[in-house]
Amino acid sequence: MASPTKSLSSHHRMHNSAEFDSVFKTPSQKVHSTSFLVLAKRLDDSLGKLGLVVGKKNIPKAVARNRFKRIVRESFRHLKKSNIDYVVLAKRPQKLETKASLRRALDEAFLKINTAEASDDL
Repeated sequence: MASPTKSLSSHHRMHNSAEFDSVFKTPSQKVHSTSFLVLAKRLDDSLGKLGLVVGKKNIPKAVARNRFKRIVRESFRHLKKSNIDYVVLAKRPQKLETKASLRRALDEAFLKINTAEASDDL
């Protein structure tokens, strides 16, 4: 079992369709990649959450779906921005994509959204 400092707690995750719909209907930022799409919505004063949409059509093997979700959660956990909700949608990954390249792409996407949101604050 993971220690509390190494896991993404329940209050950092989206649990119901209303939370997902708020980001889907009015995203403030979108970042596309070959393996995923990140939608983000800025919040006023509440805690930022992460939602994952990983379908069997895009990633057929359960092992690969779970690996994708673990990598996304880990990237989000290292992110220190607390007032943005993110929804990450999985696309059909490239055959040669590694865990490291996926993690790097996710980190860049989250950073791009954070810098855009920070420049909007000014």
